[in-house]
Amino acid sequence: MRLFTARGGTQLTMSELANEAQVARGTLYRNIGSIEQLFDTVLAEMCAELLERVSATFTEDDDAVTRVATGLRMLVRYGHQDPAVGRFIVRFTLTEEALRSVLTGPPMHDLRAGFAKGRYNIDESMIMSAASLLVGATVSALSMVLEGHQTWREAGSRAAELVLRALGIDAAEAHEIATADLRALHPGSHR
Repeated sequence: MRLFTARGGTQLTMSELANEAQVARGTLYRNIGSIEQLFDTVLAEMCAELLERVSATFTEDDDAVTRVATGLRMLVRYGHQDPAVGRFIVRFTLTEEALRSVLTGPPMHDLRAGFAKGRYNIDESMIMSAASLLVGATVSALSMVLEGHQTWREAGSRAAELVLRALGIDAAEAHEIATADLRALHPGSHR
């Protein structure tokens, strides 16, 4: 992940990858197919694992709106705590593979649940745009943190509040949800 981030994705050689992994090039050729395939696998697995960790933090009683905002904030905090992962997220989560994880995973489930309960004040036909807004706001907030423009608390809370308000949540409720105490991210096997 670190090498992909530093080199801009798949713009590296099998020798560089073998050196980083401290294995022989032949081992890589036999086991990964191509650098592109490895990159897609790393990206998909990282996205799926982070989304599962966020989702596992919640209970069935948590409101879908709260889950959307809290998930965004947790990812911003995690990217701050592990800057290598944060940089990887900022650089590569707007790819087709990463977006597929969001559109088929817990964030979309939470957006759909909010629509089903009448929590949002926008037309349900906008759900794909809402998911795109959520991803973009998360990546932008994390970028602000990694560049030193805002703390993770500021960036995460402000982005979450803006997303909720864009979905039609009342300003006072959006602020309350976006600034509530943040739980610890569910432990996972990441890295």
